Amino acid sequence: MQHLPLVPDLLLILCVYLGIYHRSVGGAVAAFFFGYGLDACSGAPVGMNAFAMSLVFAAVSVTARQLWLQNPASVLCMVFLGVILKTATMLVLSDFGQMHLMLHATAVRHIVWEAVLAILLTPMVFTLLYRGEPFDYKV
Repeated sequence: MQHLPLVPDLLLILCVYLGIYHRSVGGAVAAFFFGYGLDACSGAPVGMNAFAMSLVFAAVSVTARQLWLQNPASVLCMVFLGVILKTATMLVLSDFGQMHLMLHATAVRHIVWEAVLAILLTPMVFTLLYRGEPFDYKV
């Protein structure tokens, strides 16, 4: 993991947005296809990103049904937890049985930088997506 570039995961932010504002079958299908498209383009084994994105959508959706997630702090917290959940899922699926890699200093540093990049971009992405919604559909 030392040579992986740090790229903001905009699809993860979009999955969190879908989990908060579009908790439906359409949102779940969109999250799955975002992950599947990422699998097709990244060269990862088919299904890893699709499963991880679906898992992030499901976790955010269940949390959004139980808690009020309309304030910025809770949204940023959900993005941070989404990054951790997706990265942990990818590590478990890619190196199944080698859980010690999750605690490796490089992996932890990578997760933190991914989370920081995602948190910095979340307000802009959410604002653009929210403003693009039809007015009568907004929560």
